[in-house]
Amino acid sequence: MFKPRRRAAIGITAATAALSIIATAAPAQAVVVPAWPSAGRVPAGCSSTDFNFIDSTHWQYIYTDTSFPKLVSATFSNNATNTTVLPPAGAAIKVTLKTTETCGGGLANAEYLLKRNGALAFDAFIPPVTTDAFSQTFQRTETVLPSGAGIYYFMTERVWRRYETFTLDQDFKFVSSTGTGTQVFVADAFTKVPYYVLTATTMTNALSAAKVKKGRTVKATAVLKYATDTGYAADAGDKVYVQTKVGTGKWVTNAALTTNASGAVAYTFVVNATTSVRFVHNKVLSGKFTNAVISPVKVVTKI
Repeated sequence: MFKPRRRAAIGITAATAALSIIATAAPAQAVVVPAWPSAGRVPAGCSSTDFNFIDSTHWQYIYTDTSFPKLVSATFSNNATNTTVLPPAGAAIKVTLKTTETCGGGLANAEYLLKRNGALAFDAFIPPVTTDAFSQTFQRTETVLPSGAGIYYFMTERVWRRYETFTLDQDFKFVSSTGTGTQVFVADAFTKVPYYVLTATTMTNALSAAKVKKGRTVKATAVLKYATDTGYAADAGDKVYVQTKVGTGKWVTNAALTTNASGAVAYTFVVNATTSVRFVHNKVLSGKFTNAVISPVKVVTKI
C-alpha cells in the first residue's frame, strides 16, 4: 500500500488508516532536461540583466531570476469528464502538471498534494515527461482501488526555479549559473476543481413472466452491486428507479425504490399492453461513491 511521505518542512500529518486506500504509486519514466538549449535561447521575463564585455567579439549576459514556474494546469484524470470509474482491480489515474518559466526555466522536479474527501491522500514527487525546461509537463500514474473512491482535490503543488543567476555568451548559449532549487508552493483556481473517482456498478433485471394476458400482474426484480477491492458486493440502502415503456412510447419513471440488504428491489405492475421494463441507478457522489448504471431491458408481452 502506498503511504505518502511526511515532510516536516510543510507540516503534513495524517492518519495511516486514511492513507491506505492506494494500491500502487508508479512514477512515469523521467526524461533528461538539458541545462540550456544547445542552439542558445534569449530569456524573457527575468528580474534583471547585467552585461560583461570581454572583447569585440565576446561578451556575456548575466541574468537574475526571482520568478517561479507558473502552474498552467493540474489534473487528476484520464478523460475530459474528470471522472474515473473503478472496477475491483482499480484503475490507473494520471496526475499531470504543466508549468511555464520563461527566464531561467524550471527545475526537473515538482511535487503535488492531493486530498480525498477532505484528507490527504497523495504527497509525491512527479517527474518531467518533456525536455523543455521553459514549458514543462510532469506526469505520474497513481493506481487507486475501489476503497479509494471519493472526491479528490489538489491541495497545492510545489515547483522549483532552476537558477538564481545564470550567464550566457554573446550567442545566448549557457556559460554558468549560481544557486538552484528555490521553491514555491502554488495554490490557485485549480484547487477548486473536483475529480470524481467512483466505484463501478452492475444491475440485473428479471421478470416473473415474459407473456401474460391483459390485466394480469408481473413482478420485476433487480439486484444492484458495486465494486469493492475483492469483487462486487450487494449495494444495500441505495436508490433505484423503475421505468416502463409501452410499445414504442417514452420511458416513464414509476417508482423510486431502496435496495435491501441483498441489493435487491422489486416492482409489481399490471400489464395492459406489451411493456418494456428497466431499472436505473444514478451516480452517487457520497458514501460508496457509486457510478450510474441502467439494467438490461426486459419485455413482457400481452397475449
